[in-house]
Amino acid sequence: MQLVSYLSARAGKWIKGTALIASLLASGMIQGTSQAAGQAASQAASEINWYVFPLPPLYIPEGPGKGEGIVDLALQRHLIPNLPGYQHKFINVPLKRLELMLRDEGNACALGLFKNAEREKTMVFSTPFFAQIPPGAMIPRAQIAQLRPYLLAGDKLNFSKLLEDEVLTVGVQSGRSYGAAIDDLLATYKGKKNIFLNSAPNAAKSLFQMNALGRVNLILGYPYEANFLNNRDSVDFVDLKFYPLQEQPAFLSGYAACSKGPFGEQVIEQINTILARRDILEAIAAYYEGWLPEDAHPLARQVFNLAFPVKARARK
Repeated sequence: MQLVSYLSARAGKWIKGTALIASLLASGMIQGTSQAAGQAASQAASEINWYVFPLPPLYIPEGPGKGEGIVDLALQRHLIPNLPGYQHKFINVPLKRLELMLRDEGNACALGLFKNAEREKTMVFSTPFFAQIPPGAMIPRAQIAQLRPYLLAGDKLNFSKLLEDEVLTVGVQSGRSYGAAIDDLLATYKGKKNIFLNSAPNAAKSLFQMNALGRVNLILGYPYEANFLNNRDSVDFVDLKFYPLQEQPAFLSGYAACSKGPFGEQVIEQINTILARRDILEAIAAYYEGWLPEDAHPLARQVFNLAFPVKARARK
């Protein structure tokens, strides 16, 4: 009996000691886990996931000129240096996945998006940071005379009349948006013999090659596209002249966008402060102009002044 009592007492002390040690360990583990979770939450709260997408020469994710696109430079030289309170992470995604990322992640942002009502449901947008000439028509300079029946004041092209006449063949990238007005026109005249839809993987390059071979008379696109393809591929495309379309607005604005929520609103508020500086807007406009053919430079400056007019100083 004495032996049993002795063993029982020893067991009790061992159990109490083990419980105490376990309690201390658990307390330490919980505290450590809590600290780790707090650090992770703090890191997530101060990190911006910048989603970038292949759309040269806005973004150039690989090959010659990598990281030297218009929006690449705007992000690297102006936005990120002026957002020192955050860590910045770059994630490459296909353009189709971009909206999904900004919808599902609380700290996701992107630069260079167009704003529309559907996107505003899940994203918060900055003030404009960039204005560009809307897509227009490009034609070999040797063939400019063919466009004279369709040219209006300011060398704007009456695109609807050109489509209706079916005299000149227009090269169009299948599935690409050229702005609401032009998309509607292309849908209206769908099936016309003078609309050539190209669905090749590299449709832009393919259309420029077809133009050089005389298979299409003119191409829809942005004025910087021919310059980019020439510089990247060293392909001797035919020298083209760009014509704005009567049906397009004067310019299209690009924005920074972040996931809708407190974090995104905070980041966008700080971005708006950066974009209030005219010197930064002018620098971004210069990157854009650098990709344009020489004869499009005056139009680019006109677009910039329309989008970002100089505010008159208040009289004292």
